[in-house]
Amino acid sequence: MDLDKLISEAWMAYEEAKKLLDEGDLRDAAEKAWLAVETMRKAIIVAAKIPYEETRRISIALPIFNSILIALGEKKFLDKYYTFQSTLHGMSFYEGLLNEEAIIMYVRDVEDWLSEAEGVVKRASKVNATKLLEPAKKRVRIKSEIFI
Repeated sequence: MDLDKLISEAWMAYEEAKKLLDEGDLRDAAEKAWLAVETMRKAIIVAAKIPYEETRRISIALPIFNSILIALGEKKFLDKYYTFQSTLHGMSFYEGLLNEEAIIMYVRDVEDWLSEAEGVVKRASKVNATKLLEPAKKRVRIKSEIFI
C-alpha cells in the first residue's frame, strides 16, 4: 500500500473516532482511534523500506517498529504507542474498564500523536530497515518451532 494512502487512512480513522465520540459511542471511538495509530505504525514501517505486507504481521512488524523508533531516538513516541495499545485497544475496547473521561482524553491525544507521526514518517524514510526483516522472520520461525 502507498505511504500517502496509509497516512490518509490513519487520519480518516481518527476523524471517524472523533465523530463516534461526539455520538457518545466511546467503545467504538477508542477502537477507531487505535486503528488510526496502527495505520500510522504501518506507514512508519513502510517509510523505512519494509513491504506493506510485512507490516500486517504484528509478530514481525512490531519488533521492526520498535527498532526504527529507538534508532530515531523516539522513546517517548514509542511509549505513547504502547499507552494507546493498552488504553484504547485493551482497556477501553476489549475490557471496557476505562471511564468516560479517560477514553475521551486518550482518543484526543491520538491527534497530537498522528501529527508527530508525520514527522517520524519523514525521518523514517531516511532509514533502510530491510536488514531487520530477516531476523524478525527468523525469530517467528524459532518461536513456532519451540511452541509446536
